[in-house]
Amino acid sequence: MTTSKWRKVSAAAMAVTVAASLAACSKDDGKPSASQEPAGTGEAKDKTITLDWLTYQYGPVDANSESKKLLEEKFNVKFNIWYLDVTKREELLGAKLAAGEFPDFMTVYSGADLAKFIDQGVAVTFTEKELNDWMPNYKKLVDKYDPNGWKYVKKDGQYMGIPSLNTDGVYGWAVAWRKDWLDKVGISKVPETLDEFRDAMVKFRNNDPDGNGKKDTYGISTTGMQQVWGAFGMYNEYWQKDKDGKLIWSGVMPEAKKALEFLRQMKKDDLISPEWVLPTGENNGGYWAISHDFVNGKIGMSSHGSYYHWSPADPAKDFPGGDNVKMLAQNNPKAVIAYGKPVKGPEGKWGNPAPGISGTTYMALGKDAKDPEVKKRIMQIWDSIYGDYDLFMKVKFGDLNKTYEMSGLQPKMKQEFSKNEEQAKLGLHITFSPFANPDFAAKWADPKDKEKTNALFKYDGAGYENAVKITLPSQAKYSKNLEKLQRETFASIINGDKPHDEFDKFVQQWMKDGGEQLTKEANEWYQSLK
Repeated sequence: MTTSKWRKVSAAAMAVTVAASLAACSKDDGKPSASQEPAGTGEAKDKTITLDWLTYQYGPVDANSESKKLLEEKFNVKFNIWYLDVTKREELLGAKLAAGEFPDFMTVYSGADLAKFIDQGVAVTFTEKELNDWMPNYKKLVDKYDPNGWKYVKKDGQYMGIPSLNTDGVYGWAVAWRKDWLDKVGISKVPETLDEFRDAMVKFRNNDPDGNGKKDTYGISTTGMQQVWGAFGMYNEYWQKDKDGKLIWSGVMPEAKKALEFLRQMKKDDLISPEWVLPTGENNGGYWAISHDFVNGKIGMSSHGSYYHWSPADPAKDFPGGDNVKMLAQNNPKAVIAYGKPVKGPEGKWGNPAPGISGTTYMALGKDAKDPEVKKRIMQIWDSIYGDYDLFMKVKFGDLNKTYEMSGLQPKMKQEFSKNEEQAKLGLHITFSPFANPDFAAKWADPKDKEKTNALFKYDGAGYENAVKITLPSQAKYSKNLEKLQRETFASIINGDKPHDEFDKFVQQWMKDGGEQLTKEANEWYQSLK
């Protein structure tokens, strides 16, 4: 489970229509192609190429935006920037592909989708030589932060896409508590152990922490359960090392059975919001990162969203706080948040998921990038943006003192350009630079701010990171059914619909239904890195 799951493009859902449209499409779709130039004339180098460009747009880009024109002139291209409503991106992209319209460059939100797009012919690979010749700066950047980063996207000797780096990957999920609730029920410090955690859950449910005279509050919903998983040494949706150093799916670990027993008792005692099983959990729709149950005063502890959605307000910098902090203050100005750390379990284990430095988002080269000159231009554009700090700033933030200003070391969009939709009009933000560059981000880091962030959200020695960084060969075949099996079994055990020992049957079924094969592939891949 990830916070960006709702926005992923489902390649599987598009497989039939994409395959059909590919078969029907002519190779010549009317776009300029360097391969159509007479060999040896040299004209292909100077030919203007139109690029269909798809990132994650919050609005349409103005035809005359300065960032767009800057790149067009620099690289002799014309951009056709796609705008797909972010709330309907999956279905809109599916319709485009089914109609035979393909981006030349696009953001892909999972390794599984990237692999499927390659298999379906929606996207094309690139070689080691093309990487070294046309993206040397970005290659060095990825190598610097994760020497294995390019291996994660390599298949049959070629690269399926461009990997991302997650500047914030060292930070785990926030551990946010309603401090005013803790005070109200007589708890003087933020819980640090699993027993203290459970005691707070009991009092949040039974001792009227909001003071309205009604029994309408709960301890946690979906993301609060991570405290329990972590206290038993795992996160139930990752590959982890077992005691012998081999990879195992955490959902079938013995520790998962212990965590389920604890959660089952919590649910029996009515400490968990009944809606925890809904697809969106504690989020009621709209912006994915909001814990509506928390900001509306239904639960007293949450980890929903990324850590920066919980950043505390800073009046001195006119910063209202992360989205959850800001919304809670709007709903209840008297509410107070306390930040804790993952609670420790009976054996001293603790931790929240931490994404790690290697991101799970990729850039894919569309099918028309099989034309060498199209591929070259795209890769050169990307390499220049991520290798040239001044160009990066220009396409990310615009013009200093016109669209943004410096707040200390940090670039800050001016008020009139602060909304995502306004930045999209100008072709800024994620239009041309959707990934992070840790080297550039370091230039903006205020040491004091970083120290505060580290203190609140960096849990040294306590982060659980997915050990498998690729799409396993059989993942598309088995994962969907295995995820469904685990989700339904765990929900049934926690809700008391099935006995706790159902876990043992689940493990056997999981292995039988493809888990054994995935475990074999995970360990073969892991050994290949050594």
